[in-house]
Amino acid sequence: MNKGEIVSILGPSGCGKTTLLRMIAGLENPDSGTISLEGTNVYDKNTNVPSESRKLGMVFQEYALFPHLTVEENLKFGIDLIDKKEKKRRIQKITELTHLTGLSDRYPHELSGGQQQRTALARTLATEPTLLLMDEPFSNLDASLRQSVRSQVEEIIRASGTSTIFVTHDKEEAYSISDRVAIMYEGSIHQIAPPDQIYFWPLTKEVAELGGTCDFLSGTIHDHVAKTSAGPLPLRLTGKYPNGTKIIVAIRPNDLMMTPSPNGENTVVRKEFRGDDTIFWVQTPEDEILRCKHKTHTTLFTGLKVTLTPDKYAKFNAFTE
Repeated sequence: MNKGEIVSILGPSGCGKTTLLRMIAGLENPDSGTISLEGTNVYDKNTNVPSESRKLGMVFQEYALFPHLTVEENLKFGIDLIDKKEKKRRIQKITELTHLTGLSDRYPHELSGGQQQRTALARTLATEPTLLLMDEPFSNLDASLRQSVRSQVEEIIRASGTSTIFVTHDKEEAYSISDRVAIMYEGSIHQIAPPDQIYFWPLTKEVAELGGTCDFLSGTIHDHVAKTSAGPLPLRLTGKYPNGTKIIVAIRPNDLMMTPSPNGENTVVRKEFRGDDTIFWVQTPEDEILRCKHKTHTTLFTGLKVTLTPDKYAKFNAFTE
């Protein structure tokens, strides 16, 4: 990864994200392969650099702040062995960077969730790591706090210039904070790319599914178009498969438009109001189900017959069965 870059590892629970992070940190050993940091092997069949010598920083889900120490004392903990003048410089710099000025004498229980998060991050950054590892750091925050704290944390990381690997199962977090996203599924990285490429150009069905809300329709390729039960759908990467190839087509909720029609071959079978929008579950003539997003105020209802047409900007991704 590039210096100062933020890379997220996105995947479902149990796919190996945290294990990968722990292996990079030296807390677990891989069965095979090598781990290199700044061009130097820290793990291979002949080498295993101790965790404390890898110049890494790690922020855990629980923050792991010492409850009996103040904010300043927590920050000093990881740099206790450096000289007094340098310690003072680092504490002052990191306190300003993480917006903890005025909170130095408080104890963890006197801080808000966001302040605790910034204190845990500040304690790690005070050690000046070459690589920062963050394991689902926002999972303990209320939903109302996550977005603001996430923005603050990104700002701090960018200002510090610290390269960061960020583990999450939340695609919104991964997309909003990262330069690149690595999609992990069953222990393997399926794709690593900028967030928009992950969403619009997934290389596998698993990437499409993990990269955003997605349904799948069976189809057959014919002249650069997928023939499906929802009608003809224009494809990306049309030269990838020859005519007649059986495929699976990924459908995002924004990709298709519904139009009420007594002659429509598709049926609305479920409607769910979500505040900012409404999601409709639509059944095709071949009993396949897909979701369509619609504006909030709508008269569409369950049982309605509709036609489906691709949004004028939509292009669809196809995968072999």
